[in-house]
Amino acid sequence: MIDDKPPKLNPKGNIRGVNEALDALKESQPGTHGLVVYPDMPTIRAIYSLYSRILLEDSNEIVLILPYYETTDMVRLVLSGKNVYDDNSNNGSFVGYSGVYVSKYEREGSLIIKDSLIGHFGSHKEQKNDYQPSNNNNNKNMDLMAFLNVLIKHAERRQKDGVTVLSDMGSFYHNNGYDHHTQKLMSYEKTEPTRYVNRKLKWFCLYHQRDFERRFSQGQQATLLDYHRRNIMLVNAD
Repeated sequence: MIDDKPPKLNPKGNIRGVNEALDALKESQPGTHGLVVYPDMPTIRAIYSLYSRILLEDSNEIVLILPYYETTDMVRLVLSGKNVYDDNSNNGSFVGYSGVYVSKYEREGSLIIKDSLIGHFGSHKEQKNDYQPSNNNNNKNMDLMAFLNVLIKHAERRQKDGVTVLSDMGSFYHNNGYDHHTQKLMSYEKTEPTRYVNRKLKWFCLYHQRDFERRFSQGQQATLLDYHRRNIMLVNAD
């Protein structure tokens, strides 16, 4: 059985890979439904912190972040200050500062940070025994999409350039007691179009490498890639 937290990995990462991922994200057009596979927390922190700053400050977008393998407060900390690839020795490691004015953007509604489990299922991580995606998944999916429609309208009223969602899909595996989680997640992804036509929305599904490789067969991995318009793979060899 796989626990629901990723292992602690070496904080040093592939800097070039992060930069290439950022370039791919920046090139993504409105309507994109994308998939990002990341190897560890330092890497995804580098990506979402730097990309969020671009979206908020340069692209004038609304950003919704749905983390699972870290708390919402940690996301705020990462966005506002020191982020990744710091092994405390500064020996060739990358130290970056996103410097996002988190409280300002949250107050004005341009930045929303919500636990992925709550965003997708309306449940908190502590409510492990009450989590039953087989009964709630469809309704909660509609709730999230309704919320996104509100954000898109809010973006239009505020003359924003659109909405970008960064959602960690690890929340689908919160309770390991359910064998059907993989199929539920596949079904969930299938319901979303590869492109959101005439909508100023970009949605990136974030998968921890361990989840992506161990929970899905190679055939299922290929199918997941087909469900998305843009796929960004940052993986470490075992």
